[in-house]
Amino acid sequence: MRDKKIKRKNLFKFRSPHSEFRISILPKEVLMNNWKNGIWIILLLFIATGGTGCALFVVAGAGAAVGVGASEYIGGELKQAYAAPMEKTWNASLATTDELKMKATEKSIDNLDQNRVIKGKTEDGKDFQISLETLGKDVTMVKVRIGLFGDEKNSRTIHETIAKNLKK
Repeated sequence: MRDKKIKRKNLFKFRSPHSEFRISILPKEVLMNNWKNGIWIILLLFIATGGTGCALFVVAGAGAAVGVGASEYIGGELKQAYAAPMEKTWNASLATTDELKMKATEKSIDNLDQNRVIKGKTEDGKDFQISLETLGKDVTMVKVRIGLFGDEKNSRTIHETIAKNLKK
């Protein structure tokens, strides 16, 4: 089987100032086919990664809802992004633990103030962890886990209370 050789043509192609100016080693047809194949690959990658559960967070202007995007419950952890700065979300989370009679035994803040964690026991005696992560200046991701395997119902209650406290 013989390999096809691509003819090198139009190495330098100059026409009038208002028409095509091209410096190419490959013919125009080959370049167009490669471009079309590249677009299809990019399109397929975009479609493939679009359905993986990655959430897009859009923060609307004034009057936006507190919760941004949809919450997702994966591996026993309920995640929700809020359109609020870290400090305000932190205070709302602390108020939530008090309101729901949860006993916080550990509160930690990292050096860069990008992540904060509240750990403790629920009223029922189950362990809980509320993790906060800064996604942007006014967007904070809150992750709630109750117990070893998670408790979706109680995690949703915590998120609803955080959202209510953020509106105050």
